[in-house]
Amino acid sequence: MRRVSLLSVFLILSTALLAQTQNDKAKEPAPPKIAAPSFTPLSVLTGLWQMTETITWVGLPAQMEAAMNNGVPINYKSCVKPEDLSSNPWAQGSGNTCHWTTVSSNGTDMQILGESCDMAKEYGMTASVAGTIHVIDSQHGTGSFDIALTGNGQTMHGHASYTGQWVAATCPAGPN
Repeated sequence: MRRVSLLSVFLILSTALLAQTQNDKAKEPAPPKIAAPSFTPLSVLTGLWQMTETITWVGLPAQMEAAMNNGVPINYKSCVKPEDLSSNPWAQGSGNTCHWTTVSSNGTDMQILGESCDMAKEYGMTASVAGTIHVIDSQHGTGSFDIALTGNGQTMHGHASYTGQWVAATCPAGPN
């Protein structure tokens, strides 16, 4: 009778177990792949847009109330270029500058964030903005933003709403 060493038995069993484990893994479904979020620029016409902005502020000191046009609709024109459709296309012409980050966009709805906005720089304050732009059709859009204005140990909050309408394919010469 032939003697089998313990080591030989161990090697035979280990090899069989390894083969079975690899076979079982081959039968397991692959983990689902998570698709990268898709990004589509806003589907609006480029050129000159007529915008109306209304910001309602809470907690503004009296000396800032009139300067910030609390609740008063402001009209301005914005020159929208193709590269603007991947960010906030109607920011130009509003009189405020921000560093814009697009969170998502599907061509109709865009989620954006604005940082270091200078809407109250004369008071030593900066703003951060979070909001949504919604395209109704290629010539009409709306927007809604929440604003936090901070500085000098104070924080004030505002809510802005926008409506926009395309006016012309070309923009007049000017700062935009």
